[in-house]
Amino acid sequence: MGETKKEFYIVDKRILPKSIQMVIAVNDLIQQEKISKYEAIKKVGMSRSTYYKYKDYIKPFFEKSKDSVFNVYLLLKDEPGVLSKVLDLIASTGVNVLTIIQNIPIDGLARATLSLQVNKNTGKNFEEMLNNIRNTNGVKDIRIIGNS
Repeated sequence: MGETKKEFYIVDKRILPKSIQMVIAVNDLIQQEKISKYEAIKKVGMSRSTYYKYKDYIKPFFEKSKDSVFNVYLLLKDEPGVLSKVLDLIASTGVNVLTIIQNIPIDGLARATLSLQVNKNTGKNFEEMLNNIRNTNGVKDIRIIGNS
């Protein structure tokens, strides 16, 4: 039999089934309150079998214990200062820019790919930073296309 290829998605937590949200809550309690799995499962009020069924498949978007590199795709209006505004937002968050690849604008739009290094200190503001970039005048699209 062939191996099933793993596929990963970024999904808004609010649309996840209750059982998956409870697994997330258990994992959060274990990390934040430094309690045992048994205590956290009991506190959340879920069955142990459900927790153990899903626990290995759920990881946070950003793990606070280590550095991560995110590859971000941007679609920008071809106007002076748009990329500069984006880089200012990134710098103000303390996220490290490892690489910038910007293509020649076509039809008034420029595409760029950024590799961003996020650590435990900057990770808590990373999602907010992405939303701020998304709402920046001249930014047409922003997507995370990979991370490691």
